[in-house]
Amino acid sequence: MSVTREKIIELGENLIRTKGYNAFSYQDISTELGIKNAAVHYYFPSKENLGTSIIKTNIQRFEEMIDNMHSRKFDEWQQLETFIKIYIKSHREQKLCLVGSLGPDINTLSNTTKAELVKMTEIIHHWLAGILTSGKMNNIFSFNDEPQNKATLIFSCLVASLQLSRIIDKFDYKAVCQSIIEDLKP
Repeated sequence: MSVTREKIIELGENLIRTKGYNAFSYQDISTELGIKNAAVHYYFPSKENLGTSIIKTNIQRFEEMIDNMHSRKFDEWQQLETFIKIYIKSHREQKLCLVGSLGPDINTLSNTTKAELVKMTEIIHHWLAGILTSGKMNNIFSFNDEPQNKATLIFSCLVASLQLSRIIDKFDYKAVCQSIIEDLKP
């Protein structure tokens, strides 16, 4: 992958996570990178191409993170804590996650971009439900809900709390994340 293409993806993701998908243009990218709009269009002929590439890149990163945790033999607690740390970092950087940022724009996304967003969300949700299931079976986690429902609650809490933290002054995001963890302790 070319350096310019990587920089466009990185900046595009940052703009989505800070401003929103519909709130930025290729002009924002070209100005920031000091290149012409035509250069952005060379790599990504349309915003749909860019948005889809950003989501695919995030899917790849997530899958690499999962593989890395498995190769390092992380237990379910370590995996959950690693996942939650991603959201804590997003909060610290005052960014939404892609799901939280693109979700409200779902009806304005192209079918291709929408399909990738759905795919990414399902991958994360499936993985989270899987570690909750195995963690409960191994008596690492304790909860009464079905693992799928618990995964939905945890995922939606992390996503929505990032959004609320932009609105509510002095929002204690780490306390929310700690509550998620405390709620799972046996």
